[in-house]
Amino acid sequence: MVSQGPTKHICSGCGAQLAVNLRYCIYCYRPVREERGPRAHVESARVIDTTHRNDPTKVFLPEEHEAMLRRARRRKRLLITGAIVFVLAVAASTTFYYLNRHWRENEKAIAREQMARRELGLLSDALERFKMDIGRYPTTEEGVASLTRRPSLKELSGSSRAGQWFGPYVDGIYEVDPWGNDYVYEATDAGQGFTLSSYGPGGETGFGSQFQVTSEPESGN
Repeated sequence: MVSQGPTKHICSGCGAQLAVNLRYCIYCYRPVREERGPRAHVESARVIDTTHRNDPTKVFLPEEHEAMLRRARRRKRLLITGAIVFVLAVAASTTFYYLNRHWRENEKAIAREQMARRELGLLSDALERFKMDIGRYPTTEEGVASLTRRPSLKELSGSSRAGQWFGPYVDGIYEVDPWGNDYVYEATDAGQGFTLSSYGPGGETGFGSQFQVTSEPESGN
């Protein structure tokens, strides 16, 4: 059987047997000497470094406390300022992107309009040369395609040079306008006049600008 060790202390003053957890004799009130037990544990804990750390609940000096508050307010201001700058930068970049996109779209629209006017001018000049050789403008069925491909010409009464096609009258094919729609050609006055137009950006719906050229009236009429 394993011995549990002494369970009582002997008072050095009166010799009474005392429990191990007593610090004073209950008979003579003499301090009981402790070699082991709670006091030894407390004494050993005093030499441990971790028990000597600064108390985190210690109140700082007013100056230090005020400095901490100033630093906290400064960090808060910097955080708010950084957030505002970030939001402004995002807003500025977004605005610049949409303005630049709108500007590019306007540039493309202007370029297409200029191209449409230029092509209508080229086709109009080519139609005039066609009439000089044939004696009339192309029929509505022949259209502007007759400026680059020899059509099956029909003679007009009173035309001394009917059927003399010396094309092509225009370099390249300009049957479609810059918006992808066919140029609209219509012969008028029995082939002595024409109307050539583009629906513009609105297409056949009719919404948007339209561009048109017509034959010049003959002098003396």
